[in-house]
Amino acid sequence: MTGAAFVIILVGMAGSCGLRALLLRTLRERHPDEFAALGRPSTRQLDSVMPRNQNVQLQFWHYLWDGKVFEVNDRLVTGLGRAALISDVALVAGVALLFWSMRG
Repeated sequence: MTGAAFVIILVGMAGSCGLRALLLRTLRERHPDEFAALGRPSTRQLDSVMPRNQNVQLQFWHYLWDGKVFEVNDRLVTGLGRAALISDVALVAGVALLFWSMRG
């Protein structure tokens, strides 16, 4: 059970990171106004643990989780946003499974 939780966590982390990078690139290329409204974040800023990038990370997180990504009339952006959300949910489920398996 613990091994499955670790696999789910790793897949969720990789999926979230990769899908966010694709989403940023797609927004930068197809919707520069949306990208500028986000503050022109880079994948390095989103992956960083530095406190100075926390505001950029929160702004992107709100953009994704508040559903603003779905307001863009682009099926690719919508699909990438939906897949990124699913990856986040899988990551949380993997962490919950890990804690549940360690409980007993």
